[in-house]
Amino acid sequence: MKRILFFAALLSCLLIGCKKNKALSMTGVYKLEKQWISGGGNDSVYKKTQIKIYTTHQFIYAGMTPDSAVSFGVGNYKPDTGIRIVENEFYSSFRLDTSRAFNVDITTSDSGFTQKIPAIATIKDVKYDLMEKYSKESPGDTTKLDGLWKMSKSYLVNGKDTTKKEVTQYKIFQGGHFLFAGRYLVDKTTNKFKNNFGYGSFNLTGGDLVEENTTASDASALKHKFNIKIAFSGNDEYTQVISDAKTKQQSIETYDRIK
Repeated sequence: MKRILFFAALLSCLLIGCKKNKALSMTGVYKLEKQWISGGGNDSVYKKTQIKIYTTHQFIYAGMTPDSAVSFGVGNYKPDTGIRIVENEFYSSFRLDTSRAFNVDITTSDSGFTQKIPAIATIKDVKYDLMEKYSKESPGDTTKLDGLWKMSKSYLVNGKDTTKKEVTQYKIFQGGHFLFAGRYLVDKTTNKFKNNFGYGSFNLTGGDLVEENTTASDASALKHKFNIKIAFSGNDEYTQVISDAKTKQQSIETYDRIK
């Protein structure tokens, strides 16, 4: 009887085709158009500027509310079905290096996608879903920098004085776009940190990296073009130097690739 059922199922596949879920391809750069919480028969819309970038298996999202509160998350992801991915967030503004996983339902369109995280919160037995709609940005050229990186060293050099910066920062490059997010120490006495992020376009020519911030939590960096000297140590480490002609100060940062 089992053999009969097996061959019947095989014949059905040959005649009408076996249905397979096509894995989602999320690689790209996306801008948040709308964010809302849905639950209990109501939708609450929130204002937020946010960018999300996916590589083939990693992501960063970062954004800011109208009152300048910065939030971000960094992680990796994998397709689950043709309409869902699983995001494993290993660093965020909310929980730092405490990881968490999300099942994210995806509805794609020609212009971008809409995502839903079901039951992201339950309040008084009512489940609430987080909904976000994104539009896709135009891709640029692929470069050696494309991928996810973590800052391993950061210094300020002013003449003979060198100051180490206390900062945790991740940076992603994808198709002519970049996005960095992290937190840095602003007051050692009180151990106060501040979240920050920046997004924009970039161009890499040899050892010259030009970045232009189009969105940033730091007002001084907004709409600013940075001319950066960059040197690779193999394929998985690079160091960048930003020189200020006025103050003669240099900012030196080293990044390691996250595979």
